Amino acid sequence: MMKILVCCNAGMSSSILVKKIAEYAKSIGEDATVQAVSAASVADEKGKWDVCLVAPQIKYAVNDVKAKLGIPTDAVDMRVYALADGKAAYEAAKAMKG
Repeated sequence: MMKILVCCNAGMSSSILVKKIAEYAKSIGEDATVQAVSAASVADEKGKWDVCLVAPQIKYAVNDVKAKLGIPTDAVDMRVYALADGKAAYEAAKAMKG
């Protein structure tokens, strides 16, 4: 079971990507829990997730989010985010988890 947190400015724009990541994981027979939260409430999520994907529009916050969560954290590629490419985002999250 892979637990992926998606962090964006308000937790809204990333909901489409969250859905696509979950759909892709299911399509390849893998379990994934994926949820979006706003950057303002990310500290409340400490200890609940394996990795965190940060929306490209707030990529400046990657280090801050990583410090708050203590897990592998990286910005989602702008193209992946814009296209809501669930496969690419899921594969990136898996690579981060190691």
